Amino acid sequence: MATDTIQRTPASRQQAPLRTEPATRPVTAPRHTRPVPPPATRPAPRTAGPRPRSRAPRMPFILLLVGLLGGALVCLLVISTTLAQGSFQITSLQEQNADLARQAQTLTNQVAQAGNPAVIAKEARQLGMRPNPHLGFIDVKSGKIVVGKPSRAEAAINVPGYTP
Repeated sequence: MATDTIQRTPASRQQAPLRTEPATRPVTAPRHTRPVPPPATRPAPRTAGPRPRSRAPRMPFILLLVGLLGGALVCLLVISTTLAQGSFQITSLQEQNADLARQAQTLTNQVAQAGNPAVIAKEARQLGMRPNPHLGFIDVKSGKIVVGKPSRAEAAINVPGYTP
């Protein structure tokens, strides 16, 4: 019965089975990362000293900006001066228009006063004119001039300036 009994050893004393494959595998980068370039293609390290700067490329650009700003200011000055001059001309013409309107109103009043019948009669007396004591009327139907007192029918006619 010796064959039927198996000797058991504690688990800590058991040896691991022998492996036939190598213990270390080559390390590869994960698929989502970029490959690192070889060290020979890297740029040379920079020196700590100041870099030389060339001002030639900036100078034309700065001159262009200064020229554009100067041109814009000159254009603004010209436009402002022109608008101010136009404003002065408009003001002057409006004043002339107001003066001419007052003068036209004064002349219209003078003509209206001179056309008044009382003023006309006064000026006629000053010139030596006198009213005609004998009024004459023209008969339109017959074409004859009627002098003296008119008939009762003729007196009924309303003639301006005639009082029988």
